[in-house]
Amino acid sequence: MKRPSLIFTLLIALTAMCATVCCAQIAAIADVEETLAAGDRECLGKLTVLMYHNTLAPDKRECVYCINQNHLRKDFEYLKINGYNVVSCKDIFKAVDGKKNLPENAVLLTFDDGYLNNLKYAAPLLAEYGYSGLFSVVGDYTRLDKTQNPHGGDFTYFGWQDIAAANADKYIEIGLHSYSMHNTKPRLGVGKKIGESVDEYKKILSDDTDRLIAELGKIGVVTSIYAYPYGKYCKESEEVLKEKGIAMTLTCNEGVNRIYGRESLYLLKRFNRDATKGSLSEIIGRAR
Repeated sequence: MKRPSLIFTLLIALTAMCATVCCAQIAAIADVEETLAAGDRECLGKLTVLMYHNTLAPDKRECVYCINQNHLRKDFEYLKINGYNVVSCKDIFKAVDGKKNLPENAVLLTFDDGYLNNLKYAAPLLAEYGYSGLFSVVGDYTRLDKTQNPHGGDFTYFGWQDIAAANADKYIEIGLHSYSMHNTKPRLGVGKKIGESVDEYKKILSDDTDRLIAELGKIGVVTSIYAYPYGKYCKESEEVLKEKGIAMTLTCNEGVNRIYGRESLYLLKRFNRDATKGSLSEIIGRAR
């Protein structure tokens, strides 16, 4: 077999190195933004954000993005007995606007994708513990609600009326998770496609966001929070969302957030709660 040339080998190595550097740069954007936002202002506290997805029936088998109700109860109990303070997005906005410190060991609970199970299994636990949860919904997934997808099982999603019911719950806040951009093709989440112009990209994201905001408005839901599908974002996505009045964006980058003011509420980092890997103490312990 003919051995690859030295030049070919070097090209492969250079490509791999560039890919690694690129990924590192993307992951570092949030840190840069946080530093720029901080300036000389006093830190109002640290914020740990936990990212859940689907809450299943008690004792049901779990996966990377599914946790059962019994396990979620253990998580909430752990937070309670170990001095963590669960805050709402409203609490965070109030703190930064009033320049007040967040409580010690502040934690924000988020639930992505709009799974109907969260209303059945997570919401009662939120009420029981007095915790707030952010439920970020996908407009297009409403076609997979209990009326149009009656046999969807654990993969049944909120319909518009379910979202309205969740919004009426004092322990639940609603966030945006795109209308129809929670996909892997033709783009990953709201990421830009190769060769797509800035203007084309901004119009697509702008129209998608406007559509979800408008539909939620019809059922009396108003929100200024956006959770990026698949954690994909870019400079232009932040510009578009800020123009829409979005005051908080959430990523899938892991880490603890240092809160200074309104600008520090963009590109917040989150820890995915993978129920198959260790306990919450192992995940959140890295954040203390």
